[in-house]
Amino acid sequence: MKLTIHQDLAIPETEIVINCAQMDTRLWHLAGLIRQYGFSLTGYQDGKEFQLPLEQVYYIDSVDGKTFLYLEKEVYSCRETLAALEGKLAHTWFVRISKNCIINSNFLQSVRPLFNHRLEAFLPNGEKLIVTRNYIEALKDKLKGANL
Repeated sequence: MKLTIHQDLAIPETEIVINCAQMDTRLWHLAGLIRQYGFSLTGYQDGKEFQLPLEQVYYIDSVDGKTFLYLEKEVYSCRETLAALEGKLAHTWFVRISKNCIINSNFLQSVRPLFNHRLEAFLPNGEKLIVTRNYIEALKDKLKGANL
């Protein structure tokens, strides 16, 4: 693989172009990572507004109609619904794993099966999340590079 970076102060916007003979799984993964760097989510904490880089968000959870953004050690509230965020994040490494949770699959360390055809997902920050049976196939597809 060849990497060329052309830096020019006259260029108004960064553009990334991938030239390849065939898109393989590694390139799909790379494209998904690049897409994430173009996004940030607005989070709120202690009355302050923060722009959170998408690549730092481990997962997004909804509890009692309120949405929360979970980073490695911090939690921020979010004014968008889980459904709206799911639509925005459709072509990134985020995937819904339950009715109330969307995970950044880049932070998925491992999974183990549970009873009732569910999975327990382990994240590097020690968090454990449940993947319900209705969303297991979507998670598998995302990990294979589909829908990026």
